Amino acid sequence: MRSSAAEPRIHAGQEGGFTLIELIVVIVIIGILTAVAVASYFSFGDRASRTAAQANVRTAIPALTAFHTEHSTFVGATLTVLRDDYDLGIDDSAATNYKVSGQNASSFCFQDHVGDWYAWTTGPNEPIEAGKTSHC
Repeated sequence: MRSSAAEPRIHAGQEGGFTLIELIVVIVIIGILTAVAVASYFSFGDRASRTAAQANVRTAIPALTAFHTEHSTFVGATLTVLRDDYDLGIDDSAATNYKVSGQNASSFCFQDHVGDWYAWTTGPNEPIEAGKTSHC
């Protein structure tokens, strides 16, 4: 019986499979991809906390502005007053993360804390800033 050229020949003592070097290369590549994915996941959570804190501060500005319109000052603008009188949607479980301080006739400091991030603004026309330390 003759074998055709298309049929693979198996020589005695040879086995098919991967070499040790090929397996190590594949394991190293999988390890690198895993490390990149884990680092990306953790930075995503960090960015999400920062963005959530900034968004929470942004939602409080209309209530503070309405308080100033009625009273011509920011003095007395507590979190309780803003929640009850101006429909600031902060539930009791998250209220401890907010801080209103430094109120005077023309400015205030409003801060929120989410994860490791703090976000704050110090007045009605000031930008919302973020950092890893408390500001107000």
